[in-house]
Amino acid sequence: MSSIQFINIAYPAIATVTLLAAYYVIYVFQRWEVEFSASRVSRNHKSCPSNKQRPDITEFDKVQGQILAQAEKHEAFSKCELIADVKEKQKNLRTNNRLHEQAKPIPHEGILSSEEKAEKLDMDHVYIRFIDFLWGFIFIGPMSYFLWKKGTLILSIRQYLAKKGWIKVPECDIDALIATLVLEQSQVIHYFAKTKKGSELGNVAGFFFSDFPYVDNDLNYCVADLFAVDIDLDTKRFIKAKLDDTELTASETLILLWFNTVAAQHVKLHAMANWGINQNESLKETNPFLQQNGVVTAMYNFFGYSTFSNFLKIWENQGLLSEGWSEKNCLIKCFNHGIREGVGQHGNIVELVKYSRFVNFSVKVRSIFMNEFAKHKHLFPGIDGEAFFVGTVLHSLDHTLMEWNMVDPLWLDIEDKKFGKMAELGRIVRVGFVEDVPCLYFNKRFSGSKHPFYQRVYEKAAKIDKDLADNMDTCIIK
Repeated sequence: MSSIQFINIAYPAIATVTLLAAYYVIYVFQRWEVEFSASRVSRNHKSCPSNKQRPDITEFDKVQGQILAQAEKHEAFSKCELIADVKEKQKNLRTNNRLHEQAKPIPHEGILSSEEKAEKLDMDHVYIRFIDFLWGFIFIGPMSYFLWKKGTLILSIRQYLAKKGWIKVPECDIDALIATLVLEQSQVIHYFAKTKKGSELGNVAGFFFSDFPYVDNDLNYCVADLFAVDIDLDTKRFIKAKLDDTELTASETLILLWFNTVAAQHVKLHAMANWGINQNESLKETNPFLQQNGVVTAMYNFFGYSTFSNFLKIWENQGLLSEGWSEKNCLIKCFNHGIREGVGQHGNIVELVKYSRFVNFSVKVRSIFMNEFAKHKHLFPGIDGEAFFVGTVLHSLDHTLMEWNMVDPLWLDIEDKKFGKMAELGRIVRVGFVEDVPCLYFNKRFSGSKHPFYQRVYEKAAKIDKDLADNMDTCIIK
């Protein structure tokens, strides 16, 4: 074949690819112009929410005081020693001032230079330059899109086959699964207290969710005073649960726990992570890995908050969601509720170290992380250490454990008369937004990083639990 013949054959293909690429760049630019060019500012601008210091963690006595009031009102553990035990802990709990001191950031070009604290968390506000935005739409967006497309396609097929009775859904030990969802995910911070040794009730832990957002079967955004879940710590099995004064079945409890994870709890991690990133161009010389991780995290927070709701209509058309999700805006209201609520002090979870693999690992690795952060702080300017830990270690492990724990999304009952609509959304999130994004060309793990900080944290964490350490990400990328 002559060169002229080759050119004649190849030219149409090259022209088509070039034209499609140009259209894609124009589309991305239009998205960026609407979302970023005028409405957002960089972190070193005084009006940026994360320019100020990270919002305070709500103090233990205030958090537990609110929960105590609701627990007594709705008779959650009101007739046992648990309430008195918590009142005593309010007097005795002390914060770990050493770790807090290590987590303090070094100001950088106007970022975190003021002692003023932000009023609340904010998940999606960080400015992204167009060139970085385009990079994200080329190297992250398509892979994320493929993940949920593949996941929802398989889910649609499995739901159809299960409804026809042509496949059997694997059996679920729902009592054990409920215990796992509260002990082995970030929801564990809602641990209230456990009964004293020798109690007639046994070794029971109460997980209390005050001011609890959920969506009813009319797709209304609702808020309960208290969602209370009791777990037997010896058997690691579900005992009972209440939503305000209503007793719940195990299936209803499972739906509420999973929906809370994806709609109100996990978003807190995304939001806090914005105080643990820095995308400033100057870092390309001193710590380019940190700069890239900041871009990835900001992009994914944009995808997870501003873009996610755009898909609801697609899933309604596919029959995966009931009509109304895209119109009633109830999901974003739950997102905002969780973000606005922030994080309460939860030092009492150390009582669960011997009952929870996740707590045991997180408590120990947090200390390692902060010690190493203090040594390498000069390489992480403008970074709040606590937010850095949350947006890397805790966020990635929450995803990993969600994948390991909820093995089959069909365990969420979409036919439930009270909470089936939340189960619909929960299934989609499990198949399309929990697992690792495929085909990324860049390293995202602590384990593969050549940066001394990540290397040292990983080496020490791997001695505690290698499987969990192997799944620690250096940015938000799922």
